Amino acid sequence: MATVKQAIGEIDVVAFTEAIDKTNYSEGAGKWPAGTRGTVVSDYGDHKEVEISDDRGVALDFPVVPVEKLKLVTRIRFALGGHR
Repeated sequence: MATVKQAIGEIDVVAFTEAIDKTNYSEGAGKWPAGTRGTVVSDYGDHKEVEISDDRGVALDFPVVPVEKLKLVTRIRFALGGHR
């Protein structure tokens, strides 16, 4: 039986499946550990830009991560259209 992987899109919440390098945007060097959660803010197909924020919602970093290193935590979808 084939497995179907859910597509990860913008505004979905994801977790890293392995450590990811911090970018120049973040303070300090090092890695975000596996399990770090963030929100997808840009979708580049096989890579996603993920916003990592602190508990107050302040953005800490925006790494661009290959899809295979992400796990979908929460799918966020809004209905388009007006009220009835």
